[in-house]
Amino acid sequence: MELTKEIKEKFVDIACQLSPENLSCDGELPKAESNRRFRNLNAEWHGLERQIGRVVDESEVWDW
Repeated sequence: MELTKEIKEKFVDIACQLSPENLSCDGELPKAESNRRFRNLNAEWHGLERQIGRVVDESEVWDW
């Protein structure tokens, strides 16, 4: 299934939040909180994949 603009924007948002500096708030968050955020964002990513019915690679998201 082709990604709609809306879905792709959601994937881009998650990918941005998963960047190391954003995930850890530039190292300000405790490791446990960074790990919790990582798990939640990955769950959100996989939820979007289930919604569209296929796996989406991060490179596909950035190749807009």
